[in-house]
Amino acid sequence: MNHTILVYRNQPLPISETFVYNQCFRLKRYQVYVLGSKWPRGSAIPLPPDRVRVLNTGGRDGLWREFRCKVLGQISSDILHWAQALQPVLLHAHFGPDGAIAMPLAKALGIPLIVSFHGTDATMKDSSVWRHSHMAHRLYLLRRRRLAQVASRVIVQSDFLRRIVIERHGFPEEKVVMIRHGVDLDLFQPHVAQREWGHILYVGRLVERKGLHYLLVALGKVKERFPTVRLTVIGDGPMRGRYEALARQILGDRCTFLGAQPQQVVREYMAKAYVFCMPSVTMPSGEAETLGMVFLEAMAMRVPPVSFRSGGIPEVILHGKTGFLAEERDVDGLAHYLTLLLESLDLRNHMGEAGRRWVEQEFNLEIQNAKLELLYDEVCVNISPKKPPFPLEMFPG
Repeated sequence: MNHTILVYRNQPLPISETFVYNQCFRLKRYQVYVLGSKWPRGSAIPLPPDRVRVLNTGGRDGLWREFRCKVLGQISSDILHWAQALQPVLLHAHFGPDGAIAMPLAKALGIPLIVSFHGTDATMKDSSVWRHSHMAHRLYLLRRRRLAQVASRVIVQSDFLRRIVIERHGFPEEKVVMIRHGVDLDLFQPHVAQREWGHILYVGRLVERKGLHYLLVALGKVKERFPTVRLTVIGDGPMRGRYEALARQILGDRCTFLGAQPQQVVREYMAKAYVFCMPSVTMPSGEAETLGMVFLEAMAMRVPPVSFRSGGIPEVILHGKTGFLAEERDVDGLAHYLTLLLESLDLRNHMGEAGRRWVEQEFNLEIQNAKLELLYDEVCVNISPKKPPFPLEMFPG
């Protein structure tokens, strides 16, 4: 059997989507090629140039090709020829809206479609999608019922997300499979000698849902007991200016904003961090944290995390064992747990060790990718790519 997979991702791949990269280019038995609609606007993960194509390479023609694919379901002939030449055994779309867009391509290639949901693509309420989300997300709502019929399997990474996909989105329970996001345990190794007492690390987008403002207010309380505590913020977003002003007001010069950074820089700061904190919250729109890769990466490096009991986070942080969880938006509780870790080196180290063991047990990248490949095996058994059910002339370049 050919072991080639075609992955569809709208923008391959923003710097924040290492979890998608790991499920594409860290597999053992399957070779992945990626099709996107356009390149990411901001920082991107470097991809092998011979394994990725995009529909929209610029200009009016590029925009038209992207529109035809997304809205009209028409795949340009050069893309279809390229995809056919790969002879993929299945198409894997990451994020629900990408799955809705990828349906015509899977049909044209005559191969099964797998869809992964990762977060906001499932948690955001329909009413909020219509009012505030992007075009592809709205198209997903229009095509959701059809996607539930067409998709061979649906992948989620948490029980929290599984319930939403089944109960709110109507995907058949027997099609929904949980495969956790995995951490490269060789890459995320602890560096005990580099620990800096009082150094709190935040990694996440600078948007309200990620809760940086709650952390800043909590550190204002922590500072009364530990005046030398300091914070490093890695990430960017529309609220950066507001957060920088609040940080100056509360922490003075003891807060550093580094903007978005590649994984290597994140690891360097995790190696120095004493505690990790990203107190994500559930938004009125329904947006919520469904897993939280950064919590796993911190725990893999024996850095105990502190957050809120929100979304799928309790499936990652075991309260009182691998880290602490305050109730949502409870700033006093957040400050209390940060203080506990700062005042007790033994507690901090004990939780760090427990967190590493927990990630090794449940979130090992090699184990999770092996599960993904077994799912591919299951879907592809006795299936071979078919000829497209319509002539290529229907899709001129």
